Amino acid sequence: MYSNKRLVATCALIFCCNIALLAVFVKYNIGEKCYVTINEEQEVTAIIPDDFLSIGIDASEIQNHDKVDFTKSKFRELAAALAPARFRLGGTMSDRLIFSKDDIPSLSCNNCPATPETEDVCVAVQELCRQKFLPFFIMTGNKWTEINDFCNATNIKLLFTLNVLIRNNQEWNDQNAIELLEYSKYKNYSIDWQLGNEPNSFPHVFNVNISPRTLSHDYKKLRKLLNHHGYKKSWLVGPDTTRPQENRPSCLNYMVEFLGNVSHHVNIRSWHQYYLNSRTAKLEDFWNPDTFDLLKEQIETMQNHTKKFHHIPMWLTETSSSYGGGAPGLSNSYAGSPLWIDKLGLSAKYNITTVIRQSFIGGNYSMIDDQLEPLPDWWLSVLYKRLVGNKVLHLSCKCSPFQRIYAHCANRKYTNDTSAITIYAVNLQFEKAKFLLNGTALHGDNLNIDEYIISAPSNNRRTKTVLLNGWPLYYDASYPDLQPHRMKYGNHISMPPYSIGFWVVKNTSIKICK
Repeated sequence: MYSNKRLVATCALIFCCNIALLAVFVKYNIGEKCYVTINEEQEVTAIIPDDFLSIGIDASEIQNHDKVDFTKSKFRELAAALAPARFRLGGTMSDRLIFSKDDIPSLSCNNCPATPETEDVCVAVQELCRQKFLPFFIMTGNKWTEINDFCNATNIKLLFTLNVLIRNNQEWNDQNAIELLEYSKYKNYSIDWQLGNEPNSFPHVFNVNISPRTLSHDYKKLRKLLNHHGYKKSWLVGPDTTRPQENRPSCLNYMVEFLGNVSHHVNIRSWHQYYLNSRTAKLEDFWNPDTFDLLKEQIETMQNHTKKFHHIPMWLTETSSSYGGGAPGLSNSYAGSPLWIDKLGLSAKYNITTVIRQSFIGGNYSMIDDQLEPLPDWWLSVLYKRLVGNKVLHLSCKCSPFQRIYAHCANRKYTNDTSAITIYAVNLQFEKAKFLLNGTALHGDNLNIDEYIISAPSNNRRTKTVLLNGWPLYYDASYPDLQPHRMKYGNHISMPPYSIGFWVVKNTSIKICK
């Protein structure tokens, strides 16, 4: 039997444990309530196209022809799940890529067999071999056919970056581009085009300088080539500068001067965006609201400096969480997922009409791994495609910086309820977040809500396996069956710690979604 002292001590210990458990429960389950207001009378703030969420692969991934097999059925299935989309093939190595419709063995700077068929290829090789900073590589006609067949099979439109560093002094040598255009037109491929990757960075990447005025001249030359070789309707996208930074005004200056010289010849003004340096980024950087705010500042800066050209749509043609190939174990895990969803929300809100994710495969920021298994951002992108519609709605939220929330009309392919809206949000805190749905558009007595909560097992933010409504997601079909948790007659939604949520809210009184 316990003595009185031991009994008191034991009871005190049990009481303290219960109090501690209650405190943990209150902290992580009660949560601070956020007030979300969506009103019935409102204007659509932006309209995004069906291919808004798009994908890219770095040109280095095709340098070894066996590295990415575009013919594999599972690879195509995973891409098709994100269609309609654009597929950009670009990156640093696109400015070392030479096209040859034939496979030329043993091709090097010192050995290029001189035949009528290889003459244009050898000229391109000689031009690049004068710049011995990075190796060149050959993309054969067979690989090009494989890539275009992949796009045709998956309902994805190819955006290809031509090599702008094949130059004769200051003049872009267009002969290799002409060979690619003629081959592509003969095959009846549908392609949009770019010329050069991050040209404002050429001085420190290649020790080469191409001024924005010179690049605009090259773009005008390319536009004429496209018109002449059967690609008059193809879009020309550029100049693909790096993200704006306060301490590096050269990016903005390059963009403004380029557009000032070529605005009548390009269809899209484009730039690249990353938040962090992959070599130094830490887990908490990926979940810090200050990191998230960088994108808003960069978009506003780019739009303000180029507002004279606001009639030209703006794209993020290469973007992910961290530059330099992605942070291992972070950019390709659930750690990077909130940044991805928030980027989609902010970009749509600011009328960025296409966001191309770097990368679909390859690097440490990929959406699928080398064994063709989906990573967290693939699952989230599939959910986004299925649930989120084209019309961006105005939403006000009295929340902390750790909760970020957006609203669109619902995807009409998901529901034929013309009043349905999709709300999506991220919760960056290790505590539950609760939202009270307010506003004249929402009526708590008859709302039907389909809820999709993505979270990490045991709140392990480095996980590569995520949970949907508490169940792990595994790929076993080309069109995964992603079932919601259905809620009726409520006006509250909530999120567990470190989670991402989508809610399709039906029976609202919004008319603009019709």
